[in-house]
Amino acid sequence: MDTPYTQWITAQLDPLGERVKHIEPVRTGQASAVFAVLTNVHRYYFKICGAPFTHEPQLAAALDSRMPGSVPRVLAMDTARHWLLMADAGPILRSRIQADGDSSLSDEMLRRFAALQQEMIPRQEELLHLGVPDRRLDRLPVLYEDLIADTPALLVGQEEGVSVAELERLRAFGPTVQKLCAQLADYKIPETIQHDDFHTANVSEQYHFLDWGECFVAHPFYSLLIALRDAKFNLGYDAPTLDRLRDVYLQC
Repeated sequence: MDTPYTQWITAQLDPLGERVKHIEPVRTGQASAVFAVLTNVHRYYFKICGAPFTHEPQLAAALDSRMPGSVPRVLAMDTARHWLLMADAGPILRSRIQADGDSSLSDEMLRRFAALQQEMIPRQEELLHLGVPDRRLDRLPVLYEDLIADTPALLVGQEEGVSVAELERLRAFGPTVQKLCAQLADYKIPETIQHDDFHTANVSEQYHFLDWGECFVAHPFYSLLIALRDAKFNLGYDAPTLDRLRDVYLQC
């Protein structure tokens, strides 16, 4: 099928001497779509990034430039159409861990991700300029108030929505959110890139970090919470192993 994106993909790969043989959908949805691109030489992945993830192509390119090897190699992007063409990063880390039970692979994943976060600490403004959402601690209380003020989105009083009593409790919790954010800020831990989908199915065996749509400029430890949740519920790690992983990350 000849479409604008197939034409664009072909135009990126032709100069490399690669002929596109097949393009097939891997994952499609309202927010994004991913396609595998098979050529006569290699496999690539093409991603269409919809709202609210339109920053991903530029962010992926920036990370590839700043820390080569931390993300799949970016071959091309179209910032106007939010298209991204990447090299195949290979098998995912979760499958390897589940196959051989080597939890030390998670240790290395956390060390490398912490190094990426540290590298991006002085680049907060650059990240924001790329369109990465701002979820820094001084913004969270305002964002919280905006969230609970959006009663249509909360479906207040409707089936599967927030009840009136729950909404009142959320409103009463506002000052606590502000206090907790201030307390956390007092620790002076630098804010940086935070990956809200940081789990072993979004990391390759070579420790390329994938799928940067759900990311923010925020407190770095949020990513650790996501990784530990994955380690517990998807990898089945016991409590001592989870504690070790926490310490590996915090000691970086």
